[in-house]
Amino acid sequence: MTVTQRCRRMAEVAVLVVLGACLVAVPGIAAAYNETTSTAPVTPDDLSTYPRHVAECAGCHGGLTFESCGDCHLGFPGDHGQGPHAGYLETSTKCSVCHTVHVSISSGPLLLPGPTVTATCQSCHDGTGGYGVYGAIWRRTNQLPGAEHGVETTSVVPGGDPNTGGSADFAFSGTSGTLSCSDCHAAHGGDQLVVAAFPGDRQRTAVDYNSRHVRESNKLLRRRPIGSDRTVVQYGSDWCLGCHQGRGVTTTVHNHPVDSLDSTNVATPFTYNNVAVLASDDPTSTTVLQALGGWNRNISETYAENRGYLIPWPRTAEQGAHYPICQQCHEDSRDVGTLLAPGNQGDAADFTLTAEDGRTATDNPRFQNFPHETLNESMLVEEEDDLCLNCHPSGQLP
Repeated sequence: MTVTQRCRRMAEVAVLVVLGACLVAVPGIAAAYNETTSTAPVTPDDLSTYPRHVAECAGCHGGLTFESCGDCHLGFPGDHGQGPHAGYLETSTKCSVCHTVHVSISSGPLLLPGPTVTATCQSCHDGTGGYGVYGAIWRRTNQLPGAEHGVETTSVVPGGDPNTGGSADFAFSGTSGTLSCSDCHAAHGGDQLVVAAFPGDRQRTAVDYNSRHVRESNKLLRRRPIGSDRTVVQYGSDWCLGCHQGRGVTTTVHNHPVDSLDSTNVATPFTYNNVAVLASDDPTSTTVLQALGGWNRNISETYAENRGYLIPWPRTAEQGAHYPICQQCHEDSRDVGTLLAPGNQGDAADFTLTAEDGRTATDNPRFQNFPHETLNESMLVEEEDDLCLNCHPSGQLP
């Protein structure tokens, strides 16, 4: 072999090495996994669990090393709450997870692999995995959900008219002005774009329920959703009222009062991160101030589970003159428990979580898809009298 041939051969090997490194270090477009045939992607919670979880990650990310996790999960092993979203830098290698220069659809937006933003989102969040947001109820029950936000299907917002309280047509960013995932979520995150983190109920993964910790996340929720009339930092009633403008207490139409910046009963309204909840699962008339979401899987942490959906009468000092927030009536369908007669004690139902969304019919809540889709109509946590009597015991009614 001549010197020229040796040089050419060395160059070819170098190119192959570089290409191989790219294939290992930079994941391709993520496809939703099937829970019955795949090993679910898991994000470790602390250093003691990493060796076990690295093997599980290989089910979807075969060939990646432990050190490679940081290519997509920025700040890994520290900041791992946003997956391939958020924290983009000039040195990022995460863009290609969603944006493809040479294989994107010509009619699609932003070099995305799907024809719309929503279609791209649902390549991962389509209900087949533990983090699905649409389609989980249908896939588990063969029944349509009781209510859902109609992405790519409607631009009409119930209660969107601030004057009449009726529906209103909004100009969203989806196809033909319909609602899109990106109207509520900022896919790239950014501290100045998204609300403060909160410990929501939605924490399911396909494995290891009991040992994992509740992670606070901003859910990539925009501070000002597209079409909204307000910017908010904390998730709560005011976030919902940005679009459902006719559901506030200042409109000419009678609505159930909610704690918001529009309320005149308190100077600082409750938010999802700060609301009065029962102090224990056992029957109690005591309340404490804490976040509405989260469940207790670790003895060093205490979360509200179903204790935030019961408001004893007479109202406690922590509840005071506060109204409930929207999410105390509108959340994932479940049995929250009951107020014991005469209403001064709340007995919260057990929060049960044993499997992926809907795999176990007796889980409470069975699904954690709010506000995307729920079992009950109007996205109510419970329906009819079951809902009203969580705050208004029969002896207190006129």
